[in-house]
Amino acid sequence: MSEMTLDGGLPHLVRGAGMLVVAALTQWLSLALWNHQGEVLMIWLPGALLLAALLCDPGRFWPAYDIGWIAGLLVITSIMQAPTRGLAAVYLLVMGLINLTAWVIARLRRDLPIDDFLRLLVFVVTAVMLLPMLSAGVALAIGVAWPLPVWLTGPWWHVALADALGYALLPPAIISLANPASSLRRDALPSWNMLLITTIALVCLWLGWRELGSFATLRPLLLLAPVPLAIYVALRAQIPGTSVVSLVVGVIAIQLSLSMEGPFVQGEETHTTLSVQLWMLGMAVASLFLAALVEQRRTTQRALSVSSTEVRELAGRLIVAQEQERARIARDLHDDINQRLAVASIRLSALRRKVDESNRNDVSQLQSELIALSEDVRHLSHDLHPSMLTQTGLTAALAGLCQAQRQRGGPNIELKVSPHAKDLHEDVALCLYRVTQEALGNALRHADAQCVEVSLQIGDQHVDLTIKDDGKGFVTTAEGHRGLGLMSIDERTKLLGGSCRLHSTLGKGTELCICIPLGPYTPLHGQA
Repeated sequence: MSEMTLDGGLPHLVRGAGMLVVAALTQWLSLALWNHQGEVLMIWLPGALLLAALLCDPGRFWPAYDIGWIAGLLVITSIMQAPTRGLAAVYLLVMGLINLTAWVIARLRRDLPIDDFLRLLVFVVTAVMLLPMLSAGVALAIGVAWPLPVWLTGPWWHVALADALGYALLPPAIISLANPASSLRRDALPSWNMLLITTIALVCLWLGWRELGSFATLRPLLLLAPVPLAIYVALRAQIPGTSVVSLVVGVIAIQLSLSMEGPFVQGEETHTTLSVQLWMLGMAVASLFLAALVEQRRTTQRALSVSSTEVRELAGRLIVAQEQERARIARDLHDDINQRLAVASIRLSALRRKVDESNRNDVSQLQSELIALSEDVRHLSHDLHPSMLTQTGLTAALAGLCQAQRQRGGPNIELKVSPHAKDLHEDVALCLYRVTQEALGNALRHADAQCVEVSLQIGDQHVDLTIKDDGKGFVTTAEGHRGLGLMSIDERTKLLGGSCRLHSTLGKGTELCICIPLGPYTPLHGQA
């Protein structure tokens, strides 16, 4: 029983201890960015860290996070010898507000990511606007009764802006990384090229702000300088990358302003601090919505890609099922219907000898029609499933197909086949045969072609099939209005990893080019 209790309490202990360490570090970092001259806290990160942790884990772990968070802040408080009673009261009340905000956002968000505009707007309103104002009001009220550090006794809007900056930067990044379906986790991580470009851009931004920030005419342009970087990072690293870059840019702005350098320096220290905070908050929120837009776009692209893959797999199964059904019908026509027609023809031949001379011609005519019907059934069976393809190979099957088209009153067909066609895999051979069959049928039925050239060339890496006619052609710009035959050709080719190119001009004929790689691929028979 004790071991079970220990195992059950271990996750809570780990989370509490981790929160204690991280809360202490973020509090130390926030105080390191404190504007000592103006005695104003520029950004406060521990509250944002707690909110992110609460939104990423179930409610049963919230008490562990709360205890660790309070303990971490009190450790830094004791090290700095700050007023413990007042700060403890502020931390407890702010912790309650953070828990309430996390509960509200969790209920409205329903465990969904915040990359949706509506959910992101809810987060911004509750966590970036309302929560900081309430926290600043709590600090202001407690400061009346108990002494507080100077960075909590300044104007309430500075305290609120410092809190808002933390909530705008940290929680969206942590929530996005914790989401298993986020684009950054599913796609490849940012490359070294992106990290190098971002680092160079940040260094250039720091140098530009430091060297040119004193020129009043250049300040509007300098304030817009991080926008291209924010767009680039949003496209490549979505919400987490945007939050990190916004934080780094904010740190650069804060450090330069503390040294009285850069485009944010105003006549009064309070105005300088306020301008830095307002600019950072505006950039953070704007970058957040931009990154959310990119995240939505990536999610939509991934969903479309998955749907396209599923549709293609379904098309492959349908083609395999179609070939299997064609083979079954062809066998039934050849082995059953055609045999029964042959038996009927033999019986008619025997009957012709028994009838009188006046009826013999009628029986002979009926037998001829029956023989013609049997021949048509044989051709139909061959069209449905070319047994010659498996028995004599692709070259003979294509030659028989072209000969059959000529006998049916089709155009003059010139066939050129590589001698290595017999070495092709049966799926590739079947695809090439069906494409040729469909293309010749189109040339016969629709193009009114007089001459057709069929060329099959086999190289080391791929096989090329070109079918060219001198028919009347058609307009190929309306891709959405392609016939079922052309769609079937395209799908058959793509299933084998190949490509299909169609070129047609009115009055000048049509050229169809198929290219299929000869490397490893998944046979169609495995999809049945």
